[in-house]
Amino acid sequence: MMNKKMTATKIAGVVAGVMLANAALAADGPQYTYVEGGYSWVDYDDLNADGDAFNIGGSIAATDMIHLFAGYQDGEVEVGSFDIDVSTMQLGAGLNVELSPTTDLVATAAWVRADLDANAFGSDDEDGYALGVGVRAMITPQFELNGGVSYVDISDDDTSLNIGAVYSFNETFALTGGASFGDNVTSYGIGVRAYFQ
Repeated sequence: MMNKKMTATKIAGVVAGVMLANAALAADGPQYTYVEGGYSWVDYDDLNADGDAFNIGGSIAATDMIHLFAGYQDGEVEVGSFDIDVSTMQLGAGLNVELSPTTDLVATAAWVRADLDANAFGSDDEDGYALGVGVRAMITPQFELNGGVSYVDISDDDTSLNIGAVYSFNETFALTGGASFGDNVTSYGIGVRAYFQ
């Protein structure tokens, strides 16, 4: 009788441990230390043109509530019979405030630089800034949904609604996807991300 009771207690302890481990895993919020790369398709409404771009970026958690990020995008826009090379770079910081164990409110500010090269028509570069506010939520331990609003001002301004998702295959690698719907620009993207603990 004593052995059955001890066995039942051990099983209950193991089950409770597994449940607590799963609860802790599910309670993990969004991560802010990673590198990523991807491809974007972009439609420029004001130019009546579209293009595509490759991008790389990364983020590092400086503290529990502050992260630093950088990104670079390089692409080409087809306007009529000629192409414009477009590259953008951004450096910024973000504040992430925990709303729940699985959801963060995120506010960001960044310096942005855009370089345009229209071949025979010359080139131009502009500096500006970007501001954003949004929410990142872990729906499951592997699946994140995010969304927000961003404002970018580089010689012209654009406000956009952004939505995205991240699916983590394991603790290190994830697939990302998203869309941005702005006043002048609409874009869709897909990419891969690698997290660092």
